[in-house]
Amino acid sequence: MFFFLINYKKFIYFDNSSTNQKPNILFKSSINILQKNNFNLNKGSYNLLNKNLIKFKKIKLLIKYITNCNFIEELIFFFNSTFSINFIFLNLINFIKFKSEILISNKEHNSIFISLLQLFKFKNIKLIVFPTIKQKVYKNIFCNYIKINTFCCIINQISNNYGIINKINALIKICNYNNIITLIDCTQSISFIEINILKNKPTFLFFSFHKLYSLTGVSVFYCNINFLNKLKPVFCGGGSTTLNKYCIKYKKFNEKFYFGTQNIFSLLSSYYSLKWFLRNKKFIFYINNYLKKNIFLLFFKKKNFFSNTLLLKCKNIEIFNSYLDINKIILRCDNLCNFMKNMFINKKKNCRISFNFFNKLKEILKIKFLIFFYNFRIKNC
Repeated sequence: MFFFLINYKKFIYFDNSSTNQKPNILFKSSINILQKNNFNLNKGSYNLLNKNLIKFKKIKLLIKYITNCNFIEELIFFFNSTFSINFIFLNLINFIKFKSEILISNKEHNSIFISLLQLFKFKNIKLIVFPTIKQKVYKNIFCNYIKINTFCCIINQISNNYGIINKINALIKICNYNNIITLIDCTQSISFIEINILKNKPTFLFFSFHKLYSLTGVSVFYCNINFLNKLKPVFCGGGSTTLNKYCIKYKKFNEKFYFGTQNIFSLLSSYYSLKWFLRNKKFIFYINNYLKKNIFLLFFKKKNFFSNTLLLKCKNIEIFNSYLDINKIILRCDNLCNFMKNMFINKKKNCRISFNFFNKLKEILKIKFLIFFYNFRIKNC
């Protein structure tokens, strides 16, 4: 099923929080796109190009089924999740008021914190970091940080480093009641738990294709239909505008955000891998939950609000890292994308182990032995 697992049987892959391995059907579809569907979008009217346009809309329909949103027009394809974050922050400059406040959790990714610095250049705003107790976000504590001038709330559904599953449904309801814009990061959660936009009703939401066992270089940005006409494109090009005698006009709905040549290869190649994910979604979620329960039982822990991620800390991390290379175990050590962790939570060196449904219990038992042998402490339990 997975090319990497078949050809590199001796390797153990535990870096799924970074990116998932790709199924074999993705490689076949990639070759097929290069050979038969190598045509641009919106650059002609011949039949072969029209087939690409139909396939482009089919991909949006697949994403609609995965996220359970209302309309395919609410879904916009960008280059990556970081571009989606920068896009929305540059648009929020036009809406944000003087001395407004932005709520954010202390478990967010670096790309969100660094992108927020753009807002501070143009507006006099405050960034409020609401705390967590025993790695959990509580509604009562969250409500204490909401004020009249609270403009936006940013939170992830699953933390990249800690693997915490936040109950975003309750938090979004509180924000919608207080007319607060919500920005939800579903990059980690899209391949682990169900996402229901119709039920949660966030304002904005984003995730990446490569977490859905597809190619890199494409992210999905969800924008509520009420905000779609209010947002302006950050960049302009031939595909996003129409030329008249007197002025240049933006195209309607989400077409105004597609400037220049799109990443056709990654988009169209991901069609069959997305179909594969939809067919096997229940199986993937079931196996992931089964692995999670067994992992925490092995370490004598019972944590229902954690996903398939273990964060470890150890003094002898350099020796451990060299040991991993020798034994062909792939996981991330010390280069984690959360400087909030380094500032406030844990300044020591860390290793992150992230499992997926294709990992075996034998591999997990091997990691368990290494954790006890090197005297690791599991930080997120």
